[in-house]
Amino acid sequence: MNKIISILRRLLPSSLDKAVRPIYTSIRSKLRSMNRLIKKSHSIKNLKSDLSVGGIVGGDKIMVHSAMSTVGKVAGPEQIIQSLLDTVGLEGTVMMPTYGSAEKIQQGMQEGKIADLRTQKSQLGKITEVFRTWPGVIRSSHPFSSVCALGNQAEFIISRHAMDPHICHAESPMGRIIDFDAKIVGIGVTIAVGMAVSHYLEDTGNDFPIDVYSPPFKVTYLDNDGVSVTREVLRYDPQTSATRIGSPNTDWICEKLTQHFTKLGIYQAFQYGNAESWVMHAQPVLAELRRLATKGITIYLSKEKWKSMNSGNESIDSW
Repeated sequence: MNKIISILRRLLPSSLDKAVRPIYTSIRSKLRSMNRLIKKSHSIKNLKSDLSVGGIVGGDKIMVHSAMSTVGKVAGPEQIIQSLLDTVGLEGTVMMPTYGSAEKIQQGMQEGKIADLRTQKSQLGKITEVFRTWPGVIRSSHPFSSVCALGNQAEFIISRHAMDPHICHAESPMGRIIDFDAKIVGIGVTIAVGMAVSHYLEDTGNDFPIDVYSPPFKVTYLDNDGVSVTREVLRYDPQTSATRIGSPNTDWICEKLTQHFTKLGIYQAFQYGNAESWVMHAQPVLAELRRLATKGITIYLSKEKWKSMNSGNESIDSW
C-alpha cells in the first residue's frame, strides 16, 4: 500500500494530495485495524524471542523507531514496549523519539501559547505516545525534537539536550547514542529513520556540505519537570527537509542506502512479529555517513544530482 501511495503522490498535484490525504489516512487506519484482527496473535514471549534473534540483549541501549500497524495482532502498544524493556533489562535503556512540530510551536508562540512537554503528544505514532506516558519515562528538554528514555542511562542520555540550540549537538540524546554506540532499531520502518545519525554530522562539524537550518529563534516552553525554559533553538529548514531521505520521491536513495549498509554488514534485518525490522550500531553508521558526505553523498542527495555526479551511472558500487 505504501508503495502505491508513494507513486500516487508523485503523480498528483500537491494541492490534490493535501485534499485526499485525510480520506486516505482514515481508510488506511480502518484497513490496518481489520488486518490486525485477522492475523495471528503475537505473544510477548514471541516478541522477545524476535528481539533476541535481532541481536538485542540485556544491557543494550536502544533507540527504537516503529510503526505499530506493521507488527500484527498484539495486545496494544503496551505489549510492544514491555517486550523491549524486558529484553534490555534493568541495566539497559530504551529510547524513542517523541517529536512535535516546529511550525506549530512557532505559531503557538504568536498566539501566546506555551508548549508543555508534560502533556505535548508525540507525533511519531501510537507506540511512542504510550511510551511517553509510561511510568518512569523521562523526556529531554526540547520544544519539538524531544527524546524519551527509560532505563539505567536514561537521565544521562537526555539531561543536556537544552545546552545548545542545535538539535543533535554533542551532548544531545543523539550525541549520547553515538557515545554509547547504541543500537538503532527499526520496527516496520525503513532505514530512513536510522539515517537521522546524519544530523550529528550536521551539528558537530564545519564540513557538512549542506546548510540545513533556518535562522535560530527564541522559544519559551515548560520542560518535563514543569520548569519554564527560555532559550534559542534551531529548526531544520523546511525546504531542505523536504528533500531528505524519507520525504516523497526519495525511495530510490532509501533503497540504495539499505543495500549499501547491508553490503557493509552494518544493517542487520530481522522479523518482529509481522514487521520487517532491522538493527544498526550507531558508530559504524556515523563513520560511513561521514565518509559518504566527503563524496557529496548525503541524505539530501537528489536522484538527478547523483546521476550527474556519476555520468548517469546509478550503481552504488563506487560508494
